[in-house]
Amino acid sequence: MQKIFLKLAVISGFAFLLAFSNCKKTPPAEQPPAVDKPYNLVIPAGFPKPYLSDKNPLTEKGVQLGRMLYNDPILSTNGTSCSSCHRSQNSFSKPIQKFNNGYTISVMPHINLAFKNIYNWEGSAPDLDLLPLGDFEPEIFNSNEADMKAKLSAHPIYPSLFKAAFGIDNLNALSYMDLKIKISYAITQYLRTMISANSKYDRYLAKKEDLTPMEKMGMQLFFTEKGDCFHCHGGPLFTDNGFHNNGVDSVFTGFNLGYNLTTKQATDIGKFHSPTLRNIELTAPYMHDGRFATLEDVVEFYNSGVNNTKTLDAIMFKRKNVNALNLSDIEKTALVHFLKTLTDTSFLKM
Repeated sequence: MQKIFLKLAVISGFAFLLAFSNCKKTPPAEQPPAVDKPYNLVIPAGFPKPYLSDKNPLTEKGVQLGRMLYNDPILSTNGTSCSSCHRSQNSFSKPIQKFNNGYTISVMPHINLAFKNIYNWEGSAPDLDLLPLGDFEPEIFNSNEADMKAKLSAHPIYPSLFKAAFGIDNLNALSYMDLKIKISYAITQYLRTMISANSKYDRYLAKKEDLTPMEKMGMQLFFTEKGDCFHCHGGPLFTDNGFHNNGVDSVFTGFNLGYNLTTKQATDIGKFHSPTLRNIELTAPYMHDGRFATLEDVVEFYNSGVNNTKTLDAIMFKRKNVNALNLSDIEKTALVHFLKTLTDTSFLKM
């Protein structure tokens, strides 16, 4: 009898443990959302520390979402996308954009933006995360809240990407501004990954490819006082990210007021952001308004056509004759040859 009792006790205990074990394995009713993986942003050797955003950290799904939205006209009512004005074949720029306010602008390329902290020719945008918000206005996307929410919500991929990247369960529950901000965050995550560092010149520095004698002559001119390019366009980014009056105008009205439109300071009249010269071969025409059609035109301008005005950059005064570099024809040609070594065709596939 005692043996039977012990046997029943063991069986009952085992059954209790089994039931307890099964109870512990029952999944909770609601699983916490998966945390998206951080995006591994690879910084090229010699490049400065990037400007990253605490409020908008890079994630794998965020970058994927941003890349899709950048190339998708789904955000507009007129078939326009970010890539309409930032074409890959032009290093994600556009030759000319005309606006209703009368301004004609050579659209700046989306290249190495992670290493800048102020944007646009006239420095009007200090926050990359919010830079795309202006595109939703009638002059560009002509976006419509109901239309945008309906198309995004019905899309086979976007709802899950917004969920993974930002934890958004229902796009329609967001205010229009909150939705635009999240879209802007995703696009700017993608923009921060668009890094160019694989030009012929980069491969030359890495001892993987040599430059021609003409390219080496141009490099020597570029990085010395003879050509005097390196002050505003030096370093691995080929820009100092500053604002300069380089002498393109003698009279300043409209967009030609430059940085003054942002700061309202008289000392900033005629100053514009120094563009990167990486992929400069692909971003014609040149200057803020596209007034020069070719690189040869640009070199000739600096060689003989600088306008001396009150805010002309002090760099221009280092030469005895402010209006001329006095380069020979072969030197001007060599300088153009070197500029073309900054072309990175692999970047166009970003």
